[in-house]
Amino acid sequence: MSRKIPQTDPEAVAALRRRGIQDPGMDATIAMSRDRRVKELANEDQRLQVSGLVGAVLHKDLELSAIQKEIKVLEEGVQEYQDQVNLLLEKRHDIEKSMVTDQEWCAKFRVLIGPFEAKYEECKAEVKVSFDYAKNKYHESLQKLIDDFGFHPAFKRWFDEF
Repeated sequence: MSRKIPQTDPEAVAALRRRGIQDPGMDATIAMSRDRRVKELANEDQRLQVSGLVGAVLHKDLELSAIQKEIKVLEEGVQEYQDQVNLLLEKRHDIEKSMVTDQEWCAKFRVLIGPFEAKYEECKAEVKVSFDYAKNKYHESLQKLIDDFGFHPAFKRWFDEF
């Protein structure tokens, strides 16, 4: 935005000369002063524009530094996650190695313990049959006490001998 000082009209200058009045714009000192003022106004205009540009550049520079800080924080976070992933991968590898030895042990255990387990299941079946027989006999004897002697389980006392 440049400001200019209005120039005098040539007809007005001619009219002034006829009257014997000299145009102040024709004076070298006044002309230099006017030129200097025009240059000062142009310099001020340019200075304001540059000042605005410098402010915008500084603002963008601050934004850039803030974004760079955020990027640095995010990169550190990514590194932490990567360290955790690496740790878990190592742990997984160790577990897979131990799984192989454990599976071998389980297979050997099944071969060695299989016959004993089958015998155990047979014994459990026999015990179940014996238990069912004993339980049935108990119920029969209890019923006999009720029928023959008038025994009632709810009224049994600790010192009764039946």
